[in-house]
This record gives sequence, C-alpha cells and structure tokens, in this order.
Amino acid sequence: MTKLIGVESPMPAPTADRALVAHGAIMTLLGLLSGFSPFFAKAPVAGLEAHTIGVLQGALLFGLAAVWPSLGRGGVVTTARYCALIGLYANWLGALLSALWSAKGMFIVHRASMPGGAAPWMERTVAVLLNVSILVIVMCLLILWALMKKRKVTD
Repeated sequence: MTKLIGVESPMPAPTADRALVAHGAIMTLLGLLSGFSPFFAKAPVAGLEAHTIGVLQGALLFGLAAVWPSLGRGGVVTTARYCALIGLYANWLGALLSALWSAKGMFIVHRASMPGGAAPWMERTVAVLLNVSILVIVMCLLILWALMKKRKVTD
C-alpha cells in the first residue's frame, strides 16, 4: 500500500525510468540551446528545425520514461531502448549539422531556400545521421511487439 497525502492507496506509487528522464532533460536542453543556432548557422531555417526537433524529442523521451517500466524487461525492450536513443540523438544531430553546414540533400521542403556550400562528406554525414533516425520507427514497432508479448503472457 502506498500512502499519498494521508490517504491509503492500494496502487503502488508511479515510477518512471530515471535514465530516460535524464535523456529527456538532455535532449530538451540540446533542443533549447540549438535555438541559438540560427544566429550563426549557414541555413537558419534548418537551425530552427534542429531546435524544434530537440524540444519535441525531449518531450517524447519524458513520455517514454513514464511508460517504460510497464513494458517489462527482455531483449526486445532493451533493443527498443537503444533504437530510441540512437535514433533520436542522430536525428537531432543531423538536423543541427545540416543547419551549420547547409547540407541540403535530405531537405525536400526548403532545400531551394538553403544556401550551398556543404562539402560532399558533409552531405553524406547528414544523410547517414538522418537515415539512422529510422531507428525510432523500429523502436515503435518493438514497443508494440513487447506489449503484444506481455499481453499474451498475462492472458
């Protein structure tokens, strides 16, 4: 039994994955700090994208931290965790480097408004980082798989 503000409750106190809470705080901080990147980025609009991506992904990590303990443990859940962290950090870093270098190859919507100047290796680096963010989709699929496996065990 848990005591909440003088009331006995049969439900345990809610817990969150503290490591994911820390990653949520780090990602949010990186997103907030990248809000200053338009001042010195070659492609200021892409800098704003890096800012938005970082803040939104930080919120996603906070949400994942809240629900992560309910997924249980195992290889699928561990793999989902690594996919989330690698994919989210790669996505933010790819957007930030794209802004700093004006690597426009991966940007379909505002590619024409971005100035040129990124070396081919810069374009490839950004492309790899942004393509690694597909791991976030893999994470979602793994979470759904873990939930289905857990449901079959409890049924």
